[in-house]
Amino acid sequence: MTRQPPARAAVPHPSHLIDDIQALLDPLRQMHRRHQAALDEHRTKDGYVIEGHHAAYEEARYTTAIEASDTLDTIRNRLERLIAAPAHRAFTIALKGPGHDEGASPWLFVVNATDLDDAHRTLTQLPSYKNWLVDTRAPGDTDSASNADVVSDHSHVGTRAPGTYLDLRQEQEQILASRTASRSVPAPPPPGPSSAAPRRSR
Repeated sequence: MTRQPPARAAVPHPSHLIDDIQALLDPLRQMHRRHQAALDEHRTKDGYVIEGHHAAYEEARYTTAIEASDTLDTIRNRLERLIAAPAHRAFTIALKGPGHDEGASPWLFVVNATDLDDAHRTLTQLPSYKNWLVDTRAPGDTDSASNADVVSDHSHVGTRAPGTYLDLRQEQEQILASRTASRSVPAPPPPGPSSAAPRRSR
């Protein structure tokens, strides 16, 4: 009797990955539509370059390719962090700003992190968060913006319906990608000893 190979265990698919992957796909789809629209300005309906538009078409191709390349680095970093140990996944942080009105709903921010504490630390380092602190100061408050208060019962792992929060994951990953790129650039070699000028033979 032929021996059957052991059944392969099913790989679990955490439900939170659906939200994270969707957050990656949405900006990619938007970028693709923008790129196609930019290229279509110089193409016929059949996809041929319009006469006299070749230089502009090549310029559009170059510009869109640069953006696509930069975006690819960001997407790769986000995917690697999703499968890292510990995994970086989406967290929603609810905050009350410096000028928060009593009874008003908190602001919701989404970043990638390992837990809620890590999410809050990550959020407070982002430029958009710092700008938000300044923008939400109470009228007449000319002092430097203070930190916002975390609303624990509205903060949680995962995300809510799109449009109900400020998604800062793209900004977060762009900063990480730029830091990684800067570290990967080799330092220039130290200058060697200056050599003496050659002497003219007599």
